[in-house]
Amino acid sequence: MGKTTLLQKVIQKSDASFYGILSQRFPKGYYVTDIQTGRTQILCSTDPIGIKIRKYYFDPQALAFIERSLQRTDDILVYDEIGWLETESAFDIWKYMKEPALLIVRQELVDVISRKFPVTLFTVTEDNRDIYVDILVEKVSHMI
Repeated sequence: MGKTTLLQKVIQKSDASFYGILSQRFPKGYYVTDIQTGRTQILCSTDPIGIKIRKYYFDPQALAFIERSLQRTDDILVYDEIGWLETESAFDIWKYMKEPALLIVRQELVDVISRKFPVTLFTVTEDNRDIYVDILVEKVSHMI
């Protein structure tokens, strides 16, 4: 809980420049926001709008939107949140993944990601997310 909130605070507080996406839940699904442009669109919904993976339908235009966001460049890549779409190979983000990066990963998928990349793992909860802000800002400063 609170992963995106933590990530947003790190981005705001850091001197680094970021590119990639942030996600935000809404009652029927998720939005994605391009960090550099600030543009937002619906990624997935329980409404049938595209490719079905598990309980959500993913909008193909939103997938293209994410790809454009990942093709940008800056100091640090951000991808919030790697889920079933990415790990079940329905959407190949791996060709865009490069270090340094801050990745938010669903708890049940941490093992999948840690096999692909060397990771430093932080388990974030509402109780501890504020503690990690300064820790991550300091880590980010050493990444650039």
